[in-house]
Amino acid sequence: MVTRTDTQPPAPHVADSHDLIRVHGARVNNLKDVSIEIPKRRLTVFTGVSGSGKSSLVFGTIAAESQRMINETYSAFVGQPLTTLSGGERQRLKLATRMAEKGGVYVLDEPTSGLHLADVEQLLGLLDRLVDSGKSVIVIEHHQAVMAHADWIIDLGPGAGHDDGRIVFEGTPAALAAARSTLTGEHLAAYVGT
Repeated sequence: MVTRTDTQPPAPHVADSHDLIRVHGARVNNLKDVSIEIPKRRLTVFTGVSGSGKSSLVFGTIAAESQRMINETYSAFVGQPLTTLSGGERQRLKLATRMAEKGGVYVLDEPTSGLHLADVEQLLGLLDRLVDSGKSVIVIEHHQAVMAHADWIIDLGPGAGHDDGRIVFEGTPAALAAARSTLTGEHLAAYVGT
């Protein structure tokens, strides 16, 4: 069962609450018909125990779909001179180029691995700058400092193996810590001292 404490993404950064990356019915590897909405231009952290389906969801669905859309847009045209394209084709290419510049999605898999605490603080500053510049940042992470710093957190589980592949929480880190409804929530609550 999914615990939801908010129906809209948080508002600390510049995104509009209706500006979302949507995934419907994901069944890659161990995922169990997962549907989620991820706020754009936010720092979204995916958490959960090892084997819960985080990588399958992020890399097998979200990142793969983004790459497919980019490839289809450019392969339809990067070998034709621009003068041979119709007005509509030029507009699509121009739009795709602008989207790549302004609406980029960065996907990171446990970027804190091996980092000293001071380096984790620098990483968080870098992630904030990306978000503030209009980028969507999606991170798979177990480090409590990154979880606590996130704008939005999605916890998969409830365990590994047969118990994996489901969204067990979506919301703010504060709501996850307050609810203590998952193992991740319990660890986060202990970290932030609630």
